[in-house]
Amino acid sequence: MFKSDSLTLDSKKIKDFINKESNPFLKKSRNNFLKKLGEKKFNIKEEYKYTPLKQSLEKKFSLEFKIDKNIPSNIEKKILPYIVNDNSVYQIITLDGKIIKKFSNIPSKISFKNFEELDKKEKKILHQYFGENDDSDSDVFSALNGVLWSKGLFIYIKKNQIVDNPIIINNFYTSERNIFSSQLRNFIFMEKNSKLSICELDCALASNNFNSNVTEIILEERSELDYFKIQNDKNNSTSFNSTNIKQKRNSISNTFTFSFSGDMIRNNLNISLIDESCYCNMYGIYALNDDSHVDNHTSVDHIQKNSISNEHYKGIMNGNSNGVFNGKIFVRKEAQKTNAFQSNNNIILSDNAKINTKPQLEIWADDVKCSHGCTTGQLDENAIFYLQSRGINKDKAVSILINAFFDEIIQKINQNIIKDKVHKILSSKIESYLNEH
Repeated sequence: MFKSDSLTLDSKKIKDFINKESNPFLKKSRNNFLKKLGEKKFNIKEEYKYTPLKQSLEKKFSLEFKIDKNIPSNIEKKILPYIVNDNSVYQIITLDGKIIKKFSNIPSKISFKNFEELDKKEKKILHQYFGENDDSDSDVFSALNGVLWSKGLFIYIKKNQIVDNPIIINNFYTSERNIFSSQLRNFIFMEKNSKLSICELDCALASNNFNSNVTEIILEERSELDYFKIQNDKNNSTSFNSTNIKQKRNSISNTFTFSFSGDMIRNNLNISLIDESCYCNMYGIYALNDDSHVDNHTSVDHIQKNSISNEHYKGIMNGNSNGVFNGKIFVRKEAQKTNAFQSNNNIILSDNAKINTKPQLEIWADDVKCSHGCTTGQLDENAIFYLQSRGINKDKAVSILINAFFDEIIQKINQNIIKDKVHKILSSKIESYLNEH
């Protein structure tokens, strides 16, 4: 048996799986990740202090190694309601990581493929950067993904390419009670002066699904990326997500993480500003109910001077839900003239809901402007009373205040179709809050 600090796995079956890999590069890559699992002492007790992901997996899922290959016969019927008939967006449908081309509208300007479809130049890019920028050195589930992922998405934006319409990726997962099958990998490479907006939505088609999705993103000089992730899974899946962005000079990243539903969700977001004059915005909303648990772990590493990072996450917890926010800002000695800001605001609507928040700064430079802070409270009863005194009923008053609380972040969304979708989900979530009070 193979035993890491967090999980006990059948090493023989996993090694047999790796040995069957026909691609020499991928076989070597999987073995490198397996080596990390065996050698690293992952600090899971600290990093997952408020998210018992290991216990959840052991309780709800089989840890016997196997890869599900059977696809439900009625799969197309389940996918059809998610198809967007809108010429202003590109839509990609994936099933356990495989692109379903009959339902997908892939823009001609960019390369959007599964890993096995890459041409010679694309393979060269993937081989140069793959696994270099993820968090598998510090997170056991990211390392496990590197060993076991079954399908990979490769997105390549060439120099000076601007994709005007957003790309919406619907990831569907089919496995049930199996932590090994729904392990996916994404790689996004943006050359100089390119621009792209991507929105990912995950949907489990089985009621007891564990899915893992690790994404590596490289932004070359003066490239700009808007990256959205919407989590609103009605089947209450358990989900691990790791998004890792490396930015070069004058590049811009805007990341948005919206979490509305799910049994247990862990989101890692790691951004490295490796050159001068980089800019990143990190925004998040979590609006939880029932027994949902969402853990957002973020880090931004300022490595060179004159870069800016701005992070703002907001959350509302109701029912027995739990929210976790842990944000880290690193400012290296060479990163003078850094501006780095971080804020986390929370509202608790019920006695049983919880939030654990921990903003952190580590600064080795002396000419910087950095701040961080967090707030936790309840809806302002005086504001509710004021609105009622103006003839607005209490439910409407509460709805107005919750919308106002999140509006600062929602207004940052520059794609109307995505903004409308977030508004629609949030309205439904507010309605469920009101029905319980």
